[in-house]
Amino acid sequence: MDNQPAKKIENSSSSDVISNLPSNIIDNILIFLPIHEAVKTSILSKKWRFNWRYLPKLVFDYAFYERSVRYSAAKPNISELFLNIYKVLLLHRGPIINFTFHVPLVKSYPQIDHLMHCLSKKDVHEFYFHIGTSSYGSYTLSSFLFSCVTLRRLTLSSCLLEVPLAFQGFPKLISLTFHLVRFKANVFESFMSKCPLLETLSIKYCTSRMDSLDIDLPQLKFFQFYGCFKSICFRKTCQHLSTVIFDGDFSRHETSEERIKFFESLPLIEHLRLGSDFIDYMVEGTMPRKLSTTLSFLRVLELPKLNFRFTEEVSFLLCLIVSSPNLEILEIGFVSYMDEIELPLLALEILEVQDLLDNALKRLRVVKMKILHTEEVKPELEFIKFLLAESIVLDKMFIQPRKGNIAEEGLQILKETLQFQCSSKKAEIEFLDAEDDGEVSSDGSEASDVDCACNFESNHFF
Repeated sequence: MDNQPAKKIENSSSSDVISNLPSNIIDNILIFLPIHEAVKTSILSKKWRFNWRYLPKLVFDYAFYERSVRYSAAKPNISELFLNIYKVLLLHRGPIINFTFHVPLVKSYPQIDHLMHCLSKKDVHEFYFHIGTSSYGSYTLSSFLFSCVTLRRLTLSSCLLEVPLAFQGFPKLISLTFHLVRFKANVFESFMSKCPLLETLSIKYCTSRMDSLDIDLPQLKFFQFYGCFKSICFRKTCQHLSTVIFDGDFSRHETSEERIKFFESLPLIEHLRLGSDFIDYMVEGTMPRKLSTTLSFLRVLELPKLNFRFTEEVSFLLCLIVSSPNLEILEIGFVSYMDEIELPLLALEILEVQDLLDNALKRLRVVKMKILHTEEVKPELEFIKFLLAESIVLDKMFIQPRKGNIAEEGLQILKETLQFQCSSKKAEIEFLDAEDDGEVSSDGSEASDVDCACNFESNHFF
């Protein structure tokens, strides 16, 4: 009788609390650990011994690279890096939902091909590949990658893309990103034609030997492009394309009519973001007051960099507004001015499009504008006055000065803005701090940079 309580206490103290955690909690713990730390959990208890082998996400990044090659050594041991990766893949069981290889290699290594060979035997769903070579495109992508037919998301960076003749396609691929990728001649079109379910396509600073970028993807919803091409065209088959983020510079001169054709291939676009390089290209000729194709579905328009002292750029902005009767969200950034440029007659520009407005700006709910110092914002203030007068359902207007503006200047801008006539009775004008570089969501609330990154492909970021 006297020994029974002591026995119960002994059993209680020896119980393994960690091992008794629910399996879903254990899985979540392992997913958020670096891969080398996840492997170490095998020594915690018998129950934990094999858990890491079923991790759906394997990330080999800079931290793993430093730990494997002993970066403090005079000569990094690259062989040890790949040996550690091979060990993980050899012991791993089950499907790999996400595989990331992002290490700062200074040149191409044959072990990368062996790694691709190992992956081709796994059911990889998402693959992110980047090597930090000194000159991008020095590594020719292994043909083994094209055997990963279970891929749904693929990101390739700093490599040369050469498609093998036997490649049958990625039948399940829905998201594709190219960053600093070099293409062999005619490879891009051939590759795209074998990704029938592709919904998201991002091309960033890539080079290739081709005259045009011809997009013929029936399921495409999101397109992002940064770089330089001679021409770009979206085929009529792109009936689901709703978001286009474009900051491209065309390498040939065209007439104004030929430039405007870019918008003719985007009749169903809902979210449009145009960079300064593209705007510079568009305003080389005379802009029409209204596009020949009405952007009836356009809901969100972003021009992160616009120079209000250039009449051509103001004309381009007004042309897009007049051609977008259902616009709900408008964001405009600024470009630093040059003192010798005279202020344009923005009021005259606005008057010339008044008769063309029709239903334009009648659905505008949210506006965000970044502006400069008080003495330099006369065109912007004139444009704000125009928006407040024409936007009958406006909910919020956010005004944000650039960093470095003093409080007195910001207060003066706000005072001037509040004196303008406003057609919407529920409109609120909010002056953001210069240091606050948060984004504005489609419902008018502020969002952090993390939120924006998470929503980038969901078409709701602003």
